[in-house]
Amino acid sequence: MSNDLTMQPAYQATMERLEQAKRISPKGVPYWLAREIMPIMGYQSWRNFEKTLGRAKEAFGAIHEDADKHFVETDTMLLIGGGAERSGKDYFLSRPAAYLIAMNGDPAKPEIAAAQAYFAVQTRRMEIEDARTKDEKRLEGREKATVAFKKVSSVAKKAGVANTHQPFFHDARYQGIYRATSAAAVREAKGIPDGANPFNYFGALELSMHEFQMNLAADVIAREGIKDETTAIQRNLDVARHVRSTIDAAGGTDPMKIEIAEPIDEVKKRLAPPKPPKATKAKKPKSGKAA
Repeated sequence: MSNDLTMQPAYQATMERLEQAKRISPKGVPYWLAREIMPIMGYQSWRNFEKTLGRAKEAFGAIHEDADKHFVETDTMLLIGGGAERSGKDYFLSRPAAYLIAMNGDPAKPEIAAAQAYFAVQTRRMEIEDARTKDEKRLEGREKATVAFKKVSSVAKKAGVANTHQPFFHDARYQGIYRATSAAAVREAKGIPDGANPFNYFGALELSMHEFQMNLAADVIAREGIKDETTAIQRNLDVARHVRSTIDAAGGTDPMKIEIAEPIDEVKKRLAPPKPPKATKAKKPKSGKAA
């Protein structure tokens, strides 16, 4: 893409028109209609544009993607003169589909060069939004796990688990879910730093397993009115084993084989609002005699 192309009016107009042609599905997903972006990309003939569209579909097949999910064929009514209409083919295009059409177009056209730049920006923006959504889900899962941990710890205490034996109570959860000997064994097997809270290294899926187990164990122990430390720890283990059995029955990933995520503090840093710049105090002029 040359600087000369970016200075042409057609280049700037194409960027604006593609944004105007963007539609949003009920689920909030952007899409475009092929016949609407055809002239925007500098094509006058549907036959020629459909050839470019076909090359884009082939590119999807080359990367083992289901093209039909991105190029959804539909019918539209076309004016043929004198006010008459006929049915014609059209396509609902996903963002990746529209991007590939642009990439398979004639780069000598300022419209195509602009379309490539436009969809590259759209793709990067979506990647950033997806990453932020993933971070938000993980942080939300971490906060829910904290709430569930406090809840089940309180229930365990009321059931007779001494404060000094709370680690043994929580080890039962790790024994049942991971079929390991303790939380420390899980940390070592997964490569979590010694002494670190495993929750700070679990992704959203793994956090949800623990949250569910802790909430369920709290309900079971409280509902059964357990007032014995040994029984409370055993019931916590029973619930954890049931959770693991459910994971296995559903064909889920072995929790021990789920890779750890980056420290949760890094996620918090990314999601934290930027700090306002510090105000600098104006320096006082040095006092001295006038010349």
